Amino acid sequence: MHCDTPGFIVRKTTPVPALRGTAIELEHELSGARILHLLTEDTENLFSISFPTPPPDNTGVPHILEHSVLAGSQKFPVREPFFEMLKSSMATFINAMTGPDCTYYPVSSNVEQDLFNLANVYFDAVFHPLLTEGTFMREGHHLAPADPTGKLTVSGIVYNEMKGVFSSPESLLFYTWLPKLLPDTPYAKNYAGHPDAIPDLTYEQFKQYYATHYHPSNSFFYFYGNIPTATYLTFLAPRLAGITRRPLEAVAARQPRWTAPVRFKETYPSSADEPQEDKTFLSLTWLTGDALNPEQAVLRHVLTYVLFGNEAAPLKKALVDSKLGQDILDCGDMELGPETIFSVGIKGSNPEKAEAFEQLVLSALKSIAKNGLPRELIESAFQQTAYHYLEIMPMFPLHTMNRVLSAWVHGADPLSFLDMSHHLSACRQRYEADPDIFSRLILLSLVENPHRLTTTLAPDTLWQTRTDAALAARMDAARLRMTEQECLVIAQKSAAIDAEAGTPNSPERIALLPQLKVRDLPAKPRPIPTHTTRLHGSVPLLRNDLFTNGVNYLRFSLDLSGLPDELWPFLPHYCGAITKLGAAGMNYEAMARRISASTGGFSCAPSFQSHASISGKPVLTMRFACKALDAQIDKAMQVIHDLIFAVDPRDSNRLRDVLMQARAGHRSDIMENGHSYAQCHAGRFLTLNGLLDERCSGIPQAALSARLCDHFDTEAETLMTRIEHIRSFMLSPDRLAISFTGSDHAYTTMTGAFSQWLPTMKGHPLAQTPQAYPVTARSDAREGLAVPVQIAHCAQGMLAPKLDDPRSAALVIATHLARFEYFLPEIRLKGNAYGSGISYNPVAGVLFMTSFRDPHITRTLDIFAKTPEFVRAANWSQADIDRAIIGTAKSDEKPLRPSEVTGEALSRHLQGVTPELREAFYEARLAVTPAIARSSLMETLEAGLPSSPICVLSSREKLIEANKTLAGNALSITDVVM
Repeated sequence: MHCDTPGFIVRKTTPVPALRGTAIELEHELSGARILHLLTEDTENLFSISFPTPPPDNTGVPHILEHSVLAGSQKFPVREPFFEMLKSSMATFINAMTGPDCTYYPVSSNVEQDLFNLANVYFDAVFHPLLTEGTFMREGHHLAPADPTGKLTVSGIVYNEMKGVFSSPESLLFYTWLPKLLPDTPYAKNYAGHPDAIPDLTYEQFKQYYATHYHPSNSFFYFYGNIPTATYLTFLAPRLAGITRRPLEAVAARQPRWTAPVRFKETYPSSADEPQEDKTFLSLTWLTGDALNPEQAVLRHVLTYVLFGNEAAPLKKALVDSKLGQDILDCGDMELGPETIFSVGIKGSNPEKAEAFEQLVLSALKSIAKNGLPRELIESAFQQTAYHYLEIMPMFPLHTMNRVLSAWVHGADPLSFLDMSHHLSACRQRYEADPDIFSRLILLSLVENPHRLTTTLAPDTLWQTRTDAALAARMDAARLRMTEQECLVIAQKSAAIDAEAGTPNSPERIALLPQLKVRDLPAKPRPIPTHTTRLHGSVPLLRNDLFTNGVNYLRFSLDLSGLPDELWPFLPHYCGAITKLGAAGMNYEAMARRISASTGGFSCAPSFQSHASISGKPVLTMRFACKALDAQIDKAMQVIHDLIFAVDPRDSNRLRDVLMQARAGHRSDIMENGHSYAQCHAGRFLTLNGLLDERCSGIPQAALSARLCDHFDTEAETLMTRIEHIRSFMLSPDRLAISFTGSDHAYTTMTGAFSQWLPTMKGHPLAQTPQAYPVTARSDAREGLAVPVQIAHCAQGMLAPKLDDPRSAALVIATHLARFEYFLPEIRLKGNAYGSGISYNPVAGVLFMTSFRDPHITRTLDIFAKTPEFVRAANWSQADIDRAIIGTAKSDEKPLRPSEVTGEALSRHLQGVTPELREAFYEARLAVTPAIARSSLMETLEAGLPSSPICVLSSREKLIEANKTLAGNALSITDVVM
């Protein structure tokens, strides 16, 4: 088909009414590059380049390449242009991701010039990277001196990232069963990199893999948004000119099916001083079908919701009732290239229960299929699947990219998964014509399917010792093979990597990068189109005007001010009761079915914030969220009423199960998100919000859940009573605020329901005098939290100016610059931690320095302590400040997505973040100068560091080793109770 831009062929143009757009498929004639543009009315535009990158081994070469290509290119020979662009871009998304068989380089922005600035850098990065040996060593792996004695160690950003990943049992479980389930495919290789294998990758293999896979013939360009297709083609044409096509990368091979099931056992690291009972993970995984068939995808999603979609779903209930484990894992269907997988798993079990678990799952599935599935259960599952496909979620352009590429890179129609409402309708018709379709699907794809793997992942107190000993032996052997001169070269190379990482780009190098100017920014921050009224003259009622694609969103809050002190730690358990127990005379099964049948989900969580302009005023609320389709809004409001007015925590057997799930959840979360727990633990000394966050979602909450489980018989009555007290306390009209986004019909129904409820809300009225909560900063708070992980998470916090302080806008700019110019090079690039940063929250008035998956402790704490030295020496120009202004302004230009906006509008209202305050802050940020930025951060550090709490979460061994060098500043070590 003719194309107005020479060199391109239009292969197909297809309307996509479900997304109010048109899909234009093209090909670059000479190179063979494939292009698809989903042209829509959306102002958030996305540019992406993707490559099939099946891993050849376990060294993680696709992952290391993903990091490395963004570290400098021929046109932009800048150190870390990716991070330089992050400093000064309005990007709504900028990153790169490695998947099991594909690598993605997407960027998105609301500003057209910004998008093409990013596209310019990304195109040159992926097709013309420098890929120096130093970059390979820093991002992948390199030998380095471990101490002055000459011992060696391995370091590298990806290496340390994956050591952190392999410290998480749930991540380790995935990487354990994946190669066993698909042993004859590329998925049997670890695409992200196994820590034991990463050091085997050579620089030559790294470069060869790039040369084989990163070519326009092997590329997929995907664009989204309202920028004309011709504009993209004009951008691509000169860059693809003269490039001839190569043979395409073969799509991933399918796994030959087994004739008999397989069982496998593996272990994960555990502390020697913690009980090993109830710490095993058990899973069943099946290879089930064709991931490239959209109707099969819909049926599998529906089946997942049938079996696991709510607390009363039959397989979920069977697993919980069996008491074989403390909680279930994420269960259901998933796609892996052209294949589909179904998984069922539990955590908090024991190795000897593996066979019983396997038999339970199979017998439960057989019984479910034999007895038939109730129509209301199927209808509810179809409805949940509709939410999955219809919702306009945050990062929506990225969601469309994933749907297109999941089919496209494997040779299927790229539009297969865009208009899923069509396939959803077709599957409904199939179900109406054949009501047994899901029973048959259970039997054929699960019960009678021999391609099944049973995996047991058990705790092992010697796992870490063996791993450390193996690495030490490997390093000793390597050292013995080396001459003193070779060791000197290793030390010199390691030092050179650090020196390069610490050398800032010159202004001349930075000027090579395409950049926005401050004058290109919008005149004002983007507002949420909200109309505010008062329900019954007193209750704040916000209505947000956005397109919602037929889904209605409700958020409301109840003020917690004045809640008795003994009730605060039990707020999470109130939330567990709301979402997992019975209400209004119905048991939890009946309520779960009602929630699933009439809503797209109902949730609640405590929120501890500060008022933006009233000093010392906390904003302490319980936040509730619900979404519902128009046809279900009446029933949804009835469900909400019964949950908030009549939640019933008196089912002791069910309450015990919910507590066990909470305990297992804390264990997993601490291992996955240790940095959050470290920051939360330190933050309890700074503000009331920090203290309450720690009590409700930090280490004490994990300990409380453990205590309630271990002593349930004596604690249950107190727990039930406190949940009831929380329920009764909150229900007062003067505590209520509401935010809504959706249709006129749903709005009328929702307001009518609340109007009926208000007279019945007889809870504790708001007190005229705020309750006082003493919080004391401690200069001696230097703590270590011991958990079995291979890396460390470090956090140090301090009080900082609040939003109404004249220094706050400058402090946002200064911390943005410090993040990229000090913390990034010192902790990530030199220290090879996966993540690092300095973050400032002007509404809360706190500043934190953090590291994530960090191989160091004392080094990182020293970097934190020397931050003032960096600030004193910083020679920021107005050009630096302007770039930071642009880089921070993107938070005020976020795309408006209905689910996110509904909650954000409520938060702004409660915290007093008015349009006028946002505009004043926006203007103040535009007026920041280098001197003001430097003095604002310096004053904050000088005032805050003397009483700045520190917390490090790591293994006891690493904490003890760190204390040997911390001397008088040693960390007080506490073993975390999980």
